[in-house]
Amino acid sequence: MKMFSVILAVIMAYIWSCCAEVKSVEPPENVTVSDLGLLGQLVIHWSRPTSLQNVTDCAVRYQLEYFDTYKNEWRGYRTSWTTLRAQFDLERDVQVKLRTMLNGKCTNGIESTSAALELIWPPTFSGVEGSRVRNFSCVFHMKQYMECTWDRGLEEPQHSQRFLHYWHSGLEAVAECPQYLLSSGVRTGCLFPREAVKEFTDFNVCVNGSSPVGPLRPAYFSLQVQNHVKPGLVEDVSLEALQQDGELVLGWKSPAGHIPSHCLEYEVMTEHTNLDGREWRMVNVTEDTSLVLPANQRSCARVRSHVHRYCSDHSFWSNWTQWKCLPVETDNLSPEMDIALICVLVASAVALLSLCVSVGMYSRTWRQRTEQKGSHSSLLGENQHLKLPSAFSHPLH
Repeated sequence: MKMFSVILAVIMAYIWSCCAEVKSVEPPENVTVSDLGLLGQLVIHWSRPTSLQNVTDCAVRYQLEYFDTYKNEWRGYRTSWTTLRAQFDLERDVQVKLRTMLNGKCTNGIESTSAALELIWPPTFSGVEGSRVRNFSCVFHMKQYMECTWDRGLEEPQHSQRFLHYWHSGLEAVAECPQYLLSSGVRTGCLFPREAVKEFTDFNVCVNGSSPVGPLRPAYFSLQVQNHVKPGLVEDVSLEALQQDGELVLGWKSPAGHIPSHCLEYEVMTEHTNLDGREWRMVNVTEDTSLVLPANQRSCARVRSHVHRYCSDHSFWSNWTQWKCLPVETDNLSPEMDIALICVLVASAVALLSLCVSVGMYSRTWRQRTEQKGSHSSLLGENQHLKLPSAFSHPLH
C-alpha cells in the first residue's frame, strides 16, 4: 500500500511538472538580425527559451512570420532551426513575429504555442535628402539582355555620379553594373548581358552615388527577372485567302530570342469592313501561330506576344506588328511611298520647266539670228548696188 502511494505520487508529480511546463512556454529569446551585405539578404537568429533548455521529451519548433514589403503581405515558416535567411527591403521596417511551439510527452501530445514576440527594426537612412533615384524599371528584352533605367532625384546635386550594384544567388559577392547607359554624359541606366542575370531567384539592386555635397541616398530593389521579359517583334506575318472556304488564314512565326515557344501567348487584333461598309474589331488570344478569320469586304490584322502565366507571374507585351490587309489597297500608299511620289513629281515639274525655258531661249536666239541674217543680207545688197556704178564711172587709163 505504501509502495502504491509512492508510485501514485511520482505519477502525479510528473503530470504536474508537464502541466507546469505547458503553462510556461515562452517565446524565443535573444533575437538578432544580421545584414550579410548582399543588398537585402538578412539573417534572423534566435535561441530557445531558458525555461525549455532542459526539456528532452518534447519537440521544440518555432513559427516565424515576417512582413514581405515587396509583396505587401505576411509570410510564415515553421522550423526546428534557430535561424532564417530572407530578403528584405532595406528602405522599409523589418517586422518579425516569433512563437515557440511545444509538442510531446510533456504536453500529453497536445501542441502548445507561446505568445508572439513582435519585433520591428526601422531602416537607417543616409545620403542627401531628395537625391534618391525615381522611376526605376527593368526590361529583359527577348531574354538576351536586360536594361534597367532610372530618373535622377528631385533634389539631386549637380555633377553627381551614379553607381549600380547587384547580387543574385549565382554570385559570391556584390558586383557593379557591367555597362552603364548614358544620356548627355550622365548615367541613367545599366545594360546587363544575358550571362549576368539569373532567373527564378532574387535579383537585388542598389543604386547609390556620390556628389560634391556628399553621398546620394541609396535605393534598393529586388526583382524576379523572369517577370520582366519583353519578347521581340512577331516575325513573318502573312494573311492569305482560302478560296474553297471563303476564309482567311493569318500566320506568323515566334519572335527571335531565347524565350521558349511554349511560353509565348499571342494577341491578335483584327479589323473588318462588311459589304455594307460597317466596320468592326475583334481580339483573339491564342498560343498557336495561326488563326482562321472570316472573310469580309476587307480584313486587316496585327499580332503581338508576351510570356504567359505558366512561365512567369508577369511580363511585358511586345510591340505590335504592322497591319496585314486583304485585299491590298494600291491607292493607299505608305508615308515613304508618298514622299517618293512627291519627289518624283517635283523632279518632273522641274525638268519640264527647265525644258520649256530652254526651248523658249532657243527659239528667241534663233529668231534673233534670223533677223540679224536678214538685215545683213539687205545691207550687203544695198552696198553692192551703190558700188557698181562708181566702179564703171571711171574708166581705166
